[in-house]
Amino acid sequence: MLLKPLPSLPFVAATLLLVPRATAQQSQAATPPAANPAAAAPKAPEGWRLQKALALPEWLKLSGSQRTRFEVLDGQFRSAATFDGSDHLFALRTTLRADVKLERFLATAELMDSRQYEADRGSAVDTTVVNAAEMVQAFVGWESKGAWTEGDKSTVIVGRHTLDLGNRRLVARNDFRNTTNTFDGVNWLWEDASKNSLRAFFTLPVRRLPGDQASQLDNDVELDDSNTHVQFWGVYGTLAELVPGLQGELYWLHLKEQDTAGLATANRNITTTGARLLKRPAKSHFDLELESAYQFGESRSSTTSNADLDHLAFFHHAEAGYTFDAGWKPRLALQFDYASGDASGSDGENNRFDTLFGARRWEFGPTGIFGALARANLVSPGWRVTVVPKDGVDFMLAHRVAYLASATDSYTPGGVRDATGNSGDEIGQLVEARVRWTLIPGNLALDFGVAHLFAGEFLENAPNASGNGDTNYAYIQTLLSF
Repeated sequence: MLLKPLPSLPFVAATLLLVPRATAQQSQAATPPAANPAAAAPKAPEGWRLQKALALPEWLKLSGSQRTRFEVLDGQFRSAATFDGSDHLFALRTTLRADVKLERFLATAELMDSRQYEADRGSAVDTTVVNAAEMVQAFVGWESKGAWTEGDKSTVIVGRHTLDLGNRRLVARNDFRNTTNTFDGVNWLWEDASKNSLRAFFTLPVRRLPGDQASQLDNDVELDDSNTHVQFWGVYGTLAELVPGLQGELYWLHLKEQDTAGLATANRNITTTGARLLKRPAKSHFDLELESAYQFGESRSSTTSNADLDHLAFFHHAEAGYTFDAGWKPRLALQFDYASGDASGSDGENNRFDTLFGARRWEFGPTGIFGALARANLVSPGWRVTVVPKDGVDFMLAHRVAYLASATDSYTPGGVRDATGNSGDEIGQLVEARVRWTLIPGNLALDFGVAHLFAGEFLENAPNASGNGDTNYAYIQTLLSF
């Protein structure tokens, strides 16, 4: 099957960035996330850069990336009423970014072009895959230093931006996913010399368009928008050393939305409050991460419901790891996640945890056209092993067992449900392997992964289950940075 010709990416001349690049993840964020040492990695070689090739002045920086990924899935786990038994696509994501820093003034503009090729109408393609030629960041800001304490820094930005909070379970700039979350609004960050930080923001989440699959399959261009009837604000604080070697985080987030003409929502008016403890990985030492979040307020069971329900839900994550002092730097981690589900559809409550704008690839396997596990109605223990055979090469193997927290609630990634609970609660077992290889340091990387979902009794017996049995998934991608 021949590929369709790829449209050229529009060139955008812009201004702009907020922070220097420290990690691959941070290099795409509008503002530095609250300190996250567990996700940090040594700074990679710079490689060839557009900035230097054009001999641009220090106050103006240009950068970009191009990622091409081929994904294939066989044995669809999603509801048989909507999706075919197999799926495949080419997912392309190209970015071009301009940053300006003049004394205390700063600004950023970033174009992201996310497209797909070869998918059909039985595919899982949606706005997480396609968002063609979209300005995902366009903001101005002001930075001040030493305002309150010696060595501190305060930054405020206004405009469209991406955002990472903590370990990105609730708010994230998506990495593996082909498109990303963006927000219009005001974002303030204070950080002192010890890396203690406080962030406060008020935003309007941006809706990715077009919303219909026919337009997405054609890679149609339609400008995204935000709406004052959907608001998201919050406060996130980090203590870099709560006690020696242990980082602490506290947060309070609120999402308020309301149906309007042309905008269907679940009328969520929910507060999420939580805490996180983190001890970073180190050779010959144990590490750990604990996070708990609680939600309360009001919501509806779906965007088509008119019944307001009391929203009471929670999420817990626990992880303990050990890095061995041996060749290949092996690290073993044990994990456990619990995200509450809705036990009854007639008690006037919604108890299903809402992951808001979070990411999940690093904990629950590849997303894209896969994404078999999500942080809702889930009980899942697991383990993960990572090794580094040589510089520029790493390997990961992971296994998770997955159950429904409530057998009568929905398996959200697949849209499968048995309201009677007679199909049991076993989703199945997920096994995943991944290899990453830096081909040209700083410029070109290869990423290959496979995953297999062993279908449990629920996916075998639920009334609207696909009946396809186990699911196989694989991807291969290249990432060019310049």
